[in-house]
Amino acid sequence: MNIVFFDLETQYLFQDLGMLNYKQRDPTRLKLAIAGIFSNSKPLFFNEDQTEELFENLNQADLIVGHNLLKFDYLVLKPYLGKKNISKLEHKTLDTFNELKKITGCYISLDDLGKRNLGMEKNVDTMKIPKMWRDGNHQEVKDYLLNDLKMTEAIYNHGKKNKKFKYDHKEYGKSYGEREVFVDW
Repeated sequence: MNIVFFDLETQYLFQDLGMLNYKQRDPTRLKLAIAGIFSNSKPLFFNEDQTEELFENLNQADLIVGHNLLKFDYLVLKPYLGKKNISKLEHKTLDTFNELKKITGCYISLDDLGKRNLGMEKNVDTMKIPKMWRDGNHQEVKDYLLNDLKMTEAIYNHGKKNKKFKYDHKEYGKSYGEREVFVDW
């Protein structure tokens, strides 16, 4: 089975475009900075002008694994790939964020899962990445993205092997402490 791990970074944050209200947030307007696929310990990176090649690589996968792909990453790609192609990818996607949200009702970050279960964490503040890209720090953004891809792979493998995760149970931003959730992927 050809499993790929997928993530992307955007050129802008919602705040950069004045989308401060949750209902105003439209990921299709954030513009792709760089996308990454990680498979067989090898990364592939795709810039904004390489979205057709990105789609071809994703479409060849049997399973695409990522964290918040369905409600964020794929929406960022929609203006580039169109609804029909995004739909093709959705049918073979395991979105760890979505799977955990269905079970817990919480928004659980990749960073929280990595820290609590793997001893891994993000190597840069997520909120700084779009500006870093616009400022021309492309290699640093690629390094950040690669770290996220490796963390996504490790989280997927941890879930396959251990069938459970520790996470910070939050409701409306208030922490109710560490809990454990069981997964079946």
